[in-house]
Amino acid sequence: MQGYSIGANGAPSFNKQKAVIGVWHRPNSSGRENTLQGLISVLDEFASAGINTVFVEAFHHGMTFFRNEMVPYYRGYDEFNFGEYPDYLTAFVKEATARGISVHAWVQNFYIGVRDEVHFAVNHPDWILKNQHGSTRHTTEGQGFGGYIFLDPANSEARGYLIRFYDLMLQRFPEIKGLNLDYIRYPVSIFEENTDTGYTDVAMNGFAERFGIELMDFDTRVEFNRAIREKNLLEEWVAYRADFVTSFVLDVSRMMRMKHPGKPLSTAVFPELNEAYYKKKQNVQAWLKSGALDMVTPMVYSYNADDVREQVLVMKKMCAGVKCCAGLYATYHKQSPAELIDHINAGIASGSDGYILFDAAKTFFESFVDYKAILSEYNENVNND
Repeated sequence: MQGYSIGANGAPSFNKQKAVIGVWHRPNSSGRENTLQGLISVLDEFASAGINTVFVEAFHHGMTFFRNEMVPYYRGYDEFNFGEYPDYLTAFVKEATARGISVHAWVQNFYIGVRDEVHFAVNHPDWILKNQHGSTRHTTEGQGFGGYIFLDPANSEARGYLIRFYDLMLQRFPEIKGLNLDYIRYPVSIFEENTDTGYTDVAMNGFAERFGIELMDFDTRVEFNRAIREKNLLEEWVAYRADFVTSFVLDVSRMMRMKHPGKPLSTAVFPELNEAYYKKKQNVQAWLKSGALDMVTPMVYSYNADDVREQVLVMKKMCAGVKCCAGLYATYHKQSPAELIDHINAGIASGSDGYILFDAAKTFFESFVDYKAILSEYNENVNND
């Protein structure tokens, strides 16, 4: 290859016809997808790089990229022109499928943005997650925007609405091959640092009833937080919230297997499982044990190829028959071509069923490095055993 090696012993052997060679793509991150021709040019770039799977963002900031009656069409996209197609997602799915690219819908679930006027906050304020201080802004993430806004995973109406929306989307687009759940969690929260989340009435009342906590009306959140400390119920409080997220994963899986059989459900997960459980209430082990998942896309966002190898090995062992495709970050980190190839090789050598790059913007549109040519050559030369 062009001045660098595909690996000390060559590329690991894998069948690229079966492996996921993918990228997460945020609509119009190229800056030219406001027309059909611009969108097509992006898909042609993906295809020429050997990409066979695109996880296209379909639900972001509490909005979506196709016209429907449940979730608003993304702000500003009314001004775009996709010719014969009525909206962005219709054009993307149809044109990608015509090029032999599989499309999975990448959805942000409980994260709904940074604007107070987001549809869900305006029309369903009781669905919005609050922290221990009563704020709907979670400043452990998105500090530059005043903090992220989340839906409350404990709210059954919010969970049900999302599931009905995903069902609608998959009905509308039968060509979509699968659903990829991202932000399938609470915002980062640390009880000991007073950044805890989940302090909505529905969540606190349910927990208080289960564990015999008497809440006072005058300052419920303070009383609730104090009771958890005094009764040593932190582990139970973590598990209680994690169970709502797990319940949602199971319900999405049930919906897909009943109504959209054959379409895989995947989740973007953190490989640091203990941290993900305590800080984000993401119980990946429970999801895998339940049999709800068809694929996981662990976000192996390390700089070092050895770390990629170890994290993929851990995830692959845990998956036990569930497809595991390493999510890689080398292009987002602006790492060298050699490092990108080393990361891909490390994942494949550890048993990954392919790789997904985060994200298309940093890989194809914003880098001075011609990652497209590198990927094209790598995917052309990789063994086809």
